[in-house]
Amino acid sequence: MNLKYLNARYALANVGFMLLVAGSLGFAYNYLSQSGFEAGTIGTTMSIVSLAGVFIGPAAGDIVDRSKKITQKSFITGAMAVCVVMSALLLAVPSGSFLILPIIVIAFAASTVGMPLLNGMAFIYEKAGGVINYGLCRGIGSAAYAVGSNVVGRLWGTFGRNTLPIWVILGAILTAIAINLMPDAPKELAKEDQGEQPAEPAEQISVLQFFGKYPKTVVVLLALVLLYFCHNVFNTYLGAVLGNIMKGSSNEEIAAVQGNALFIQAMVELPTMFGFALILKKLTVNQVMAISSVFYSIKHVVLLLASSIPMFYAGMILQMLSYAALTPAVVYYANQQVNEEDRNKGQAVFGTSNTVGGLLASFVGGWIFQLLSVKTGLAVAVAASIVGTILMVIGTIATKEKKA
Repeated sequence: MNLKYLNARYALANVGFMLLVAGSLGFAYNYLSQSGFEAGTIGTTMSIVSLAGVFIGPAAGDIVDRSKKITQKSFITGAMAVCVVMSALLLAVPSGSFLILPIIVIAFAASTVGMPLLNGMAFIYEKAGGVINYGLCRGIGSAAYAVGSNVVGRLWGTFGRNTLPIWVILGAILTAIAINLMPDAPKELAKEDQGEQPAEPAEQISVLQFFGKYPKTVVVLLALVLLYFCHNVFNTYLGAVLGNIMKGSSNEEIAAVQGNALFIQAMVELPTMFGFALILKKLTVNQVMAISSVFYSIKHVVLLLASSIPMFYAGMILQMLSYAALTPAVVYYANQQVNEEDRNKGQAVFGTSNTVGGLLASFVGGWIFQLLSVKTGLAVAVAASIVGTILMVIGTIATKEKKA
């Protein structure tokens, strides 16, 4: 296995994914609302996207774990091909057509399914003798998300809603190219070189069996779902949230500010992610997760109370101490708490916590926004975030702490 320039290639794969997500999820509300759909319908559609991810994510990990032919690279490449085809169809379907909704579901589910597999690949390469600075590579991905969000927001003023499918097509192609520049991750790290017989492959377990095998992680998973629920309410409906603050502004003006907000949010992640390896020399992964969860809830409260764009931007800066630390910590936590034979499924299950949070955010948030008000929806989300922080502290204390 060629491990030369491993960090550079892994970082490029993260760049591809995050550019893709900057368009597919960052501006989904804008696209669907400008296609003639109301908040409740948008929420239901995005919740189906998340629900698809709930099943496809762990299934993807299971397929790769079991199959002798399907690898992380081939699975992700296939998903990107689906994403390109579906996004191209969006360009042909007229605004207001209900055909847009199933196409969006398939395209966006395909755009996110491979991220847990990419996370798991980092530790496989390390087992095979490579060295990956996950925080640095993920941070470069965040920088790409920041730039991509800002660019999409600005392009929206010129190309309107068609900006999204065009951007997603380009992002999926780049992701497919980047993932195929990665070396093949070995299925089994055999020990013949040390004169040992390779171990018999362990029996694969279902998702339900996974929870039974690792019961102490359930509280942490529930905490993550609640924190990501609030995070996704703000991100999925960012256009509506800013529209509530920027009353009387045009769609183009809101999209431009939205791009700026996402740019700030992603850029402030960089110092934390770049220095994550240093953070783990001072704190355990469990401690990082608990502390970042507290700052997550503080951030959400600030965003809830924001009455002006500068105050909203200030809340986005707290991303540095919340999401930026929690996201890489979860990947390390999953790797520590799950046995090697369940590696891909473990990353997929923990990755699904964000997907489940997105499902709840899309469905519950969409209908609350439509039937009640934006402020009410945000208040419900912030309450869930605070409960999630409490559960995170309890869960990280209950599971054994390890120095990374």
